[in-house]
Amino acid sequence: MNQPLSEYLVYLNNELHFGPSRQKLSQYCNETPTYVYDLDFIKQRYLHLQSPWPLAEIHYAMKANAHPEILRTLQKAGAGVDTVSGGEIQRALENGFKPNQVVFSGIGKTIAEIDYAIDQNVEQINVESLPELQRIADRAKLKNKKATVAFRVNPNVDIKTHPYIATGLHENKFGLEISAWPEIRDILKRNTDTLNFVGLSMHLGSMMLELDGFHEALKKYKTFFQEIRRDGFAISRFDIGGGLGINYQKQNLLEESELLGQYVEIVKSVTEGMDIELQLEPGRWIVAHGGVLISEIQYVKETPYKNFLILNTGMHHLIRPSLYEAYHGIYPMVYDQARKNKKYDVVGPICESSDFLAKDRYLQESRAGEFVVIADAGAYGARMASDYNLQKRPLEICF
Repeated sequence: MNQPLSEYLVYLNNELHFGPSRQKLSQYCNETPTYVYDLDFIKQRYLHLQSPWPLAEIHYAMKANAHPEILRTLQKAGAGVDTVSGGEIQRALENGFKPNQVVFSGIGKTIAEIDYAIDQNVEQINVESLPELQRIADRAKLKNKKATVAFRVNPNVDIKTHPYIATGLHENKFGLEISAWPEIRDILKRNTDTLNFVGLSMHLGSMMLELDGFHEALKKYKTFFQEIRRDGFAISRFDIGGGLGINYQKQNLLEESELLGQYVEIVKSVTEGMDIELQLEPGRWIVAHGGVLISEIQYVKETPYKNFLILNTGMHHLIRPSLYEAYHGIYPMVYDQARKNKKYDVVGPICESSDFLAKDRYLQESRAGEFVVIADAGAYGARMASDYNLQKRPLEICF
């Protein structure tokens, strides 16, 4: 069989190959579940995202995947990095990023993390609350330094995504309400010697596949930005965050490119003539398609009610299906045209009923000892893995 499942997964001679270079995935089969990443493909995705706005600062959201080789690949391609912990800042610096390429975001920054960010002179700290702003001012004063800050705005706009990955509503814990500006201004005016206020940041959540909500929020964001300028603050950085979605079911790169085009046009139309430094914080769009997870079938369990493929991977390695009911394509490593399709729940070894990777999925009749490939696992896969039940963590391989 020579048949493409997508532009980056294809059966050649009945075996699954991955990425533009058509790497034969069976060479990575292992008794331990294994993530495999295509670095060239990830670089191509970054350059494709970057090409419409060459003057923008693109800070890769490394929470999506902080593998050192992926970080080094993106740094060499020209990316900056968006971090959400002291550990992420440290890993970014260890893998080639300069402090002026690092943005520090995150809702719960500790004193130690803020101290580290100030000491390293990171490009900016995105502030999420009034107490955090005051903490940054106090820590900078103790160090006789000035911290560069931007404020994350919560515009109270729904982008029609899963509630667990929506971050731009008032019910969410993220960001500062526009109505908090008088209090923000007071803190800034009391701390002019320690706070360098440079701009605003916005992040509405993940997996935006329709952009009406984004457009609405961006217009609110622009109005607030201009209000702050009229109030005497010469801010310039306009950070529109990340969140642009991908299609896990269709795996159609052309459609995603068209969505990117719509996204670009919205941003350009709203920001035209504003004299700003545009910043972006994409993660999933760059790395999700660039990784797969390979797993071995341990048992085929057939009951009068359900058929199960029990794998040696599960929610402890890829939690997205359990957490968000997220879809991932699952494919046999070797395709056998003589076998019929059968409906399975694809599940893992963890002692939780929520440990599943797919439900009611039609796959070719499968056998213990065979391998399957879980697609589009490059984002929020290995980084969210755990050793629950004292299971081994997955391997990670780059090519």
